[in-house]
Amino acid sequence: MTQTLDKATYDRLTTERITNTNIGAFDQLTIVSQRAINGQLAHMWKNPKSILRKIEVRPRPKLTEYYFVADLDPPTVKLLTGPNKQQVIFYINIKSGTVGYYEGVGPEAEPKTEKLGTSRLALRVNMALDQLKENGVPEHIQKALKKVDDYSVKQLLFDFTTADLIPKLNGVDKNESEFNISKEAETSFYALLGDYLDILRKKDPSGNPGEHSILHYVATAKNAQVYTAAPTCAPTDLNFQNLPFVIVDSDRTGTTDVLEGKNNMLVYLQMTNDNKMPNALLEPSANWVMPPFDQTSESYDGTVCLSKATFLDGFLLPKLALLNSESTWVVSEARGTAEFIALLPVPLITYEMRGHLGLTKEDEQNFRFKDYQWKPSSSGDGTIRYEYKHTNRMEQPDQRVYQQGKTTNSLTVPEGLDSSGKSVIKISGTTEVESFLHLLGAVGEIGKTTCWVTCAWEASLILDGVDDGGLKITVDELKPKTTTKNDTSFLYPDILKDIEEQCKRLFENSNLNHIKASLEGLFADSWSFVFSQGRDFYIDKACFNREGDLICQLKYKSAGV
Repeated sequence: MTQTLDKATYDRLTTERITNTNIGAFDQLTIVSQRAINGQLAHMWKNPKSILRKIEVRPRPKLTEYYFVADLDPPTVKLLTGPNKQQVIFYINIKSGTVGYYEGVGPEAEPKTEKLGTSRLALRVNMALDQLKENGVPEHIQKALKKVDDYSVKQLLFDFTTADLIPKLNGVDKNESEFNISKEAETSFYALLGDYLDILRKKDPSGNPGEHSILHYVATAKNAQVYTAAPTCAPTDLNFQNLPFVIVDSDRTGTTDVLEGKNNMLVYLQMTNDNKMPNALLEPSANWVMPPFDQTSESYDGTVCLSKATFLDGFLLPKLALLNSESTWVVSEARGTAEFIALLPVPLITYEMRGHLGLTKEDEQNFRFKDYQWKPSSSGDGTIRYEYKHTNRMEQPDQRVYQQGKTTNSLTVPEGLDSSGKSVIKISGTTEVESFLHLLGAVGEIGKTTCWVTCAWEASLILDGVDDGGLKITVDELKPKTTTKNDTSFLYPDILKDIEEQCKRLFENSNLNHIKASLEGLFADSWSFVFSQGRDFYIDKACFNREGDLICQLKYKSAGV
């Protein structure tokens, strides 16, 4: 069990967050630290109308001396780990209170009061959504808990229908309630507390009518209507679990919380596209959140992680396949035609070679061009590499004329952030068009000649947080460069000049000269995640871990909690 965090440990854990985190079989995770949750609860408590500030229970109007009133400090939670990793302890922290009850029965019952000093009521809440039915949770609540709106991430829901009070057990359970009350008042106190929980089930934190819960902890996209194919795919199923904060290996299974448990993590396990929820939960690997080690170091109380299959393979690479389509040369004609002319001893041979840059819809129906997606090429040295290679050649059977288009593109995804705190994806490509002639004349062979026209381009996609709290993908580009080369040893060096100029002109007028505009059109919208009650989380930095999962680091917009 470790209770300190020095600079060397902080640096190691920061690195492991990139090299060792693993999303498992899930499509998406949202991870929030216990510190962040308690900060949110404290913020809710500041609302003067919040029912988190006071308890006032008078369930029987005719029994005027039967009541429970109390002033409250902000509530807190404790995320349990180990065998109870799908449970949260919710603490109602009483500053001071009074219990009014009757001693005796019937007309002889005498009203009594008992003061409560600083006290703590502990409620155990089960977050295992796959166990709702067997736990007897009403069907309408099950549906409400499992409902996930478009472009939102359903977050923590404390459903007090399933909450159990952990009684005062004199230290038997370290999570138990703490209060001092006489035996005479105890029965009435527990009954009044049950009445209070009924109120919590019916109102939200601001005191407004609620469906089933008091605390709904939601992160949702701002202006959701502007999104069409948002990469934050709307989850279609979710579950919950907790993970311990780990500094050394023994912390994974230890019974004592590291750093007072403040950095233990609540993990929202999410599936998209109606994919089936895995049966197994996550095992502790590396930490998804990072506390500071001093006042100058960065801390992250939340993370959104999108699996490689969901974001990189399912969204980003298919979008970027547009570059492969636009840089593929399609040969449409390469032939020589013999024309017999009077008085000439041999036919006059004319050559036709032409093509176009960029796949048309018709081209994409051709099996030769259908697959223009990025393919994995290698990984290591802190990068994941992809490539696209395509060769298209058309020739006559005697090979006296041919044209060939050859495209070689590469894409590199880095692990982690660069020295400027950004994740920069490098993309580059080369398309070469080779045209060949084997020329015959009246007295035999004149010779062979070739010309090459090559277009090379580069671009960078930069994943970075922006001031308004959304993930923004911006584009840097280098102007494509078109070069030509001819076989100058041939007797007629300019015979392919028209074909060379045609190819060069097509390159210069193509979308390869507008890569920045094309890519910015794909990634024009930003993401924003917003907490309820006006407390915003925003994406501070985004990068890829070693597995190729996208990690978005979440921070509070307002001052630290």
